[in-house]
Amino acid sequence: MTTYTRPVVRSFKKDFARECAAWVRAGGHGILWDSPKRARLVLPKFGPKDTMALGRWAILDLGKSTFGFAKTGPLRGLVTSPVPEDTLFIVREWATRDSIHPKPTKKIALDCLACGACCRDNEVVLEKQDARRFRKAGLEKMMKPPYARRARDGRLMLRVLGNGKCTNLERDNKCAIYDARPDACRYFPAASECCLFAREEELGIIDGAPY
Repeated sequence: MTTYTRPVVRSFKKDFARECAAWVRAGGHGILWDSPKRARLVLPKFGPKDTMALGRWAILDLGKSTFGFAKTGPLRGLVTSPVPEDTLFIVREWATRDSIHPKPTKKIALDCLACGACCRDNEVVLEKQDARRFRKAGLEKMMKPPYARRARDGRLMLRVLGNGKCTNLERDNKCAIYDARPDACRYFPAASECCLFAREEELGIIDGAPY
């Protein structure tokens, strides 16, 4: 069991940008609503190489990878990223879930070996560096069927079984190729929005209020 500190998500109307900035600077994540159909994620600053930043993974969970930095006004220096209209419901759910948490951050205890939710119904894209790691470990077979498959867009991905589990997930929730696991698994951060979503979808565990 490991304790992590995760950001708490709050919604703010556009007239409360200062309050949103203060919340984010204290460690939380903000959603600043310019209108009912336009919102921005406001996140603590992180660098291009900070792959483990939970703010970066919040953006990825919305199907995005781009972001910018506010240069003026109350949000100056903070990361901002427009929320795609088709994912506005997702950020509303984040804010509802976290509405019962009073502070910008919250501690959460996770035992990955008792969970394994992120190894179910997940899309793990295999990159060139993963192929090199597999070859070095004598696991070239992981880049071929039945362990891998081609998506419609041509990307090579780890295959999941009919029950949604990764082919490498063992009964005790340990990974059969842990030392050579792909980067997508290696850098998947516990307590991120992606992690919380997997726990909700696969295990029915909600770290906050029900939607």
